[in-house]
Amino acid sequence: MSAVGRAWIRGGSGLLIAAVLVGLVFVGYQRTRRSGHGLGSVDPSDVGFDAKDVAIGLYKGFQHTETMKGRPVFILNSLRTLSLASGWQEIEGVRLQFFRAGEPGPVLTAESASFNIDTRDAKLEGGIHVEFPNGAFLNTRAGRFEAKNQLFISDAPVLYVDGPTFGQAERAVYSLDEDWVRLEGNAALRAEDGAMLVAPKMLYRREDQKAIFSDGVDLTQGLSRLSAPKAAVSLATSDGPPAKIEMWGGVDITTTVESTGALVEMWGETVVSRKDANDNWQVRIRTKGPWVEARFIGGPAYFERTLRTMVLSGVIGPQGIISMQAEDGVCVNEIPIEGPPRSASADTARAWFSKGQLTDVELNGQVEIRADDMVGRGQRARLVQSSGLAMLQGDPTGRTRVGLDSKRGKMSCDEATLFDRDGRFEARGQVHGELLNARLLGSETQEGEDEPVRFAGDVVEVEDKGDVISLRDNARIWQGHRLLLADDVVYRHDTESVAARGHVRATFPADQMDAAASQDEDVVVVARSLDYESLKGRAVFRGSVHYADPKHSLSSNLLSIAFDENHEITDVEAEGAVEINDLEMGRRLTGQHARREVESQVITVTGTPAQLSDPRGNVASGESLTWNQADGTVSIGGGTELIYYPEETPEPQSSRPRRP
Repeated sequence: MSAVGRAWIRGGSGLLIAAVLVGLVFVGYQRTRRSGHGLGSVDPSDVGFDAKDVAIGLYKGFQHTETMKGRPVFILNSLRTLSLASGWQEIEGVRLQFFRAGEPGPVLTAESASFNIDTRDAKLEGGIHVEFPNGAFLNTRAGRFEAKNQLFISDAPVLYVDGPTFGQAERAVYSLDEDWVRLEGNAALRAEDGAMLVAPKMLYRREDQKAIFSDGVDLTQGLSRLSAPKAAVSLATSDGPPAKIEMWGGVDITTTVESTGALVEMWGETVVSRKDANDNWQVRIRTKGPWVEARFIGGPAYFERTLRTMVLSGVIGPQGIISMQAEDGVCVNEIPIEGPPRSASADTARAWFSKGQLTDVELNGQVEIRADDMVGRGQRARLVQSSGLAMLQGDPTGRTRVGLDSKRGKMSCDEATLFDRDGRFEARGQVHGELLNARLLGSETQEGEDEPVRFAGDVVEVEDKGDVISLRDNARIWQGHRLLLADDVVYRHDTESVAARGHVRATFPADQMDAAASQDEDVVVVARSLDYESLKGRAVFRGSVHYADPKHSLSSNLLSIAFDENHEITDVEAEGAVEINDLEMGRRLTGQHARREVESQVITVTGTPAQLSDPRGNVASGESLTWNQADGTVSIGGGTELIYYPEETPEPQSSRPRRP
């Protein structure tokens, strides 16, 4: 609609002007023969040639100059004129020079002409040729002037040529009274820039500077095509370039991006285009029924992208579409080359282009994005064509946050980046969420009643179609009374596993370790890392491990917790510089390895040596220590060594026996 509109309407105006000039020929004839008294007119069917019509005069070298206010209007020359008794003048070798403001204008020539001085009807035949000062010309073979209706009608196809621009029509009609031109019968015009306009009928009204296409119009330029059942063009100045183009009845627009081969298809019920100060077209497409639709087929990252709205505005320049804006609700559907099909909806949208190729789409107001089973909601989104990314943001005021939902869980954040080439998406800014059908460090509920695993962090990354959740920077993940803190946490759905790194702190109910413990009491484990696999039934803490429950504390290099098929803890093993403290009795056990069986409440410590000490300084060591927590006894096995300080009651100094 940009370069296309500019080219064809300028050329079309030339064609219309040419038809007007043909009509003026007959105005000239009227003026040369008109007298003061009124003359009647007859229908064209009543005008004919009679064999009895007698020639009453023969004139050679006829010339007539018509002036107005001292300035020439036209000069009529002919080689020979035959005057008949019926009132018809048979003219051979017609040449008519027009003037505009006293300056020479177009020149019309014809092989012959017939003019009736009584009816003012006229006929032109044989190579009618109108040549303009700029070299443009118009040709037709025959035409007639109906004085009664003040119409000039071409009786043969019309051809107009202006340098590389040319046009044609099967028939042309010009009204002198109402100053309009109508082209009929496959009117076509090819402009200098290659634009081609074809219409069954075109009406040009000079008074209001408007061209009307009542039976449809088809316009092509290069790789672009536009079709409309009805259209109207308003010109900025007399016979000048168009200032406004209106189309209605269902408008189809198709263009191909030359650099990429991508195809753009648009449809709307009505299209209105206005020229702006920058020589661009401001286009507005509307509909009352089906959606206004714009389809972008092909490109670097997409098979197809479709935008639907009720009102679509755009800016079109010489190089193609510059931008678009959807104003009254919008839906976007995408089929990327990689990744699943996705859709989006919003209150409004804007789209940007580079050399006719769609680059970015921005959605605003109640944005929703869908792909597979994932739904993202926010206040603003940007879809990047080249990379396939979608950037989703919440309300800057904080009233609306980004929400991401799927069958695996949901989360909220300040902003999210979705659909990168590896299928990842990333959430940032106070991320909070929950995972369904997940497990963290065992279970404390009945089957089918598991609480979701909840999480939080500054950055959350989702990979492998939601199978892998990575939390970074101040990561927290919890389920019921079980809590895990770390710098980074990775959860895998396929193995129901958790990997935590950096400043790991895990908390879970103490009754998982001791059935007699209160439900309000906790076990706390601090370490550098944690690897937990629910399906394998094991959690392993590594690096400066510190364990604490209401009755014990432990430190070691590694701590491994085993779970049964019901996700209950069965035993705990510690390795490397093991130290166990009995907080109730003050005893301390050390060794290289320790194992605690939860059901029997038996702790076995081994080492070289394993050692037991109490608050009084008594020390027992051996190859192993077995602590039965139920009765409080400790058994020492293998290479036993005791250092025992018996409890004594101090006596008065005067009665104490002297040492020998």
